[in-house]
Amino acid sequence: MKKRRRASNNKKVTYLLLALAVILLLGSAVGSTRAALTYQSQNYEAEIIVSQIGVTLLENGEEVSRRDYNQTEWEEETNVKESPKKGALLTKMIPEGKKLVLNKDYKEELAVTNSGTIDEYVRVRIYRSWKDKDGKKETTLSPDLIRLNLVNTDKWIERENHSKECIELYYKGILPSGKTSELFADKIRIDGSIAEAVEVREEVKDGKKTGVITMVYKYDGVQFFVDVDVDAVQTHNAKDAIMSSWGVDASNVDGKGNSIL
Repeated sequence: MKKRRRASNNKKVTYLLLALAVILLLGSAVGSTRAALTYQSQNYEAEIIVSQIGVTLLENGEEVSRRDYNQTEWEEETNVKESPKKGALLTKMIPEGKKLVLNKDYKEELAVTNSGTIDEYVRVRIYRSWKDKDGKKETTLSPDLIRLNLVNTDKWIERENHSKECIELYYKGILPSGKTSELFADKIRIDGSIAEAVEVREEVKDGKKTGVITMVYKYDGVQFFVDVDVDAVQTHNAKDAIMSSWGVDASNVDGKGNSIL
């Protein structure tokens, strides 16, 4: 994580970006799964203050990753002890010995805790995508097939006109220090219509078609990705700070006149 700081006498804003990447592998039979949470390199820019700001991502009531600014340095903690840069999501999504079932809802309750010492405004960005076994983006499968059920939409305002890959949510009102937000998601599933994404191939032998037809499912061996970015802005000069950090009008974040102030 790179840091760049500058001091200002007119406006004091602290901005934090917490990047969380989740990778879930699907086998050819949509079988065993794995998940890995990794930090992505991002730029951090702040106008210096002595107060502390911080956020923690919760999954099913447990801390997945925490990042707090304390006096002069960042304090980080994840649920993967062997690496300060990695945590894990969805590790308990599939019971041991079981396989992923299409159209089945799995518990995935996500929320944010203000783990700093000052009140803050919070934004969450959820990215969904598919990649093939070689790590290349699979554009023939829609991100909408990754169904993360959003809840408490009166407290988490969804920004309009976002891309299919990114859902942008803003917490309505101030999240006080030490408090946990309402859930912004509670379930996840893979839409069963993914099984309809089939490629028909005819066998060719010695340059001639043999008439043997093979049906290949496009989800065979693909990975689905859910990346969650959480960032916070302090409440001092909030409207200007939100516009500067997030590029949105705090009084109209969704284009429908809904305010988060």
